[in-house]
Amino acid sequence: MPDTPQIDYPCHAYRQQLPVWELLDAVYHGDLAWLDYKADGTISPKANAKRFLPQLPGESNSEYHQRLVMSHFSDKFAKTCRDFMGLVFSHGVRLVDVPREIIDHWESLDGIGTRGDRLCAHLGVQALRLGHTFCLVDYPQQDDSVVSLADAIGARRHPYWQPYSNQQVINWRYRRVNGRNVLAMAIIHYSQTLPQGPYGETDQDFYLKLTPGRFDTYMLERDRSGNAIEHHLPERSGIMGRRERGQIVPFDHIPLVCLYGGDRSGFFQSNPTLFSLAKLNLIHYQVSSDHRQKMHYCCFPSPVRTGGQGEDMTLGPRRVVDVPLGGGFSWVEPNSQSLAMSRLDIKDIEQEMDFLGADYLIKPGDRQAALTSQIGAKKIESELYLFASDFATGITECLRHHAYWLGLAYGGHAELETKFFDNLAADPQLLLAYSRLKELEVINTGELRELAQKTKFFPETFPATDTG
Repeated sequence: MPDTPQIDYPCHAYRQQLPVWELLDAVYHGDLAWLDYKADGTISPKANAKRFLPQLPGESNSEYHQRLVMSHFSDKFAKTCRDFMGLVFSHGVRLVDVPREIIDHWESLDGIGTRGDRLCAHLGVQALRLGHTFCLVDYPQQDDSVVSLADAIGARRHPYWQPYSNQQVINWRYRRVNGRNVLAMAIIHYSQTLPQGPYGETDQDFYLKLTPGRFDTYMLERDRSGNAIEHHLPERSGIMGRRERGQIVPFDHIPLVCLYGGDRSGFFQSNPTLFSLAKLNLIHYQVSSDHRQKMHYCCFPSPVRTGGQGEDMTLGPRRVVDVPLGGGFSWVEPNSQSLAMSRLDIKDIEQEMDFLGADYLIKPGDRQAALTSQIGAKKIESELYLFASDFATGITECLRHHAYWLGLAYGGHAELETKFFDNLAADPQLLLAYSRLKELEVINTGELRELAQKTKFFPETFPATDTG
């Protein structure tokens, strides 16, 4: 790094968290992060492939490439993130005491047609996956014809929410105000595709500096010596504030909100909730690859000959093997014990991933003890409760900034689903008993349904008859 940090300088807290974010992002997107799928159908490893599937000692590059292509990656981590978000957002975002002006904006919260529930769910997946995420509550570019809230409503101009990922917010500072840590400066790195010539285009990096009541945009260019020169862009900079009586009054705060989805470890810092599951997902990929490699080499017997002069031998149907005196011929197959152990290891990893991913809540009959469903449900529910509560607080903070842009005193608050397994059976063992009776054809489907209803096994909303 240069002696004098420039606008692209990443702070220490950012650098400390970045490797974890990169790992979580890669596991979430799967082997697309380290494999290049070409248009002709071929697959080649990217430069980072060995980070996710290490090359074995003595393994040639061609052998490693073949093993890499043959290895299957499970999307357990990504599926769990989506499933958990489905639970949290099963009833959408409940807006409580939110002003009508903000509710009217909910149908296009990002200013380009994305409904508020969908935008919040997108932010939620980011926060659950990486521990936290960011949202800037911004306002469209200044228009001198808009001098009041009535003008803004008539021109269909309103605040919008702009999501930013953890990797984009590269630097920040905060100060202590009335016993609270308040954001004093933030640097956001973003890229934009710009036209180049009549038909071409080019990608340009920009750095947005936010301070209370001000936003400034910079870009870096290289001089002839290769040194980065910082340029301020006045046309992309200005006062951040609300227009009152024709004048822009600067804000005394920065409308950038950090929405947490994991344990907070500091200002704009967190420990991702599902980090253990992501690591297990990667270990499962590596162990499964090793297991497939063993199967490739161990499941084919090898011919062994003793005696003779080393002459060539042809094997196959309609062939006779001439064994010399004192010699012998046989097929040797490796001991399959190592295969059995590696397969057991894979099953153990999958079971642990199921536990962290709550799959046993969906298919309790696959577990040795169905009571695990109740215990696991409470564990997952408590974790999701903390996530939903923290994330709803972040949405409420965004509503507060939204209201501030409109000159409103209060933005209301948001609530998310926190009772996820109210309809889980009180006695999972009963479910197994009913299922077993049905399998043995002791009872039919109608009798099974009648028994379940008499014991209040299913929720009241469960249909009394088949709906198909």
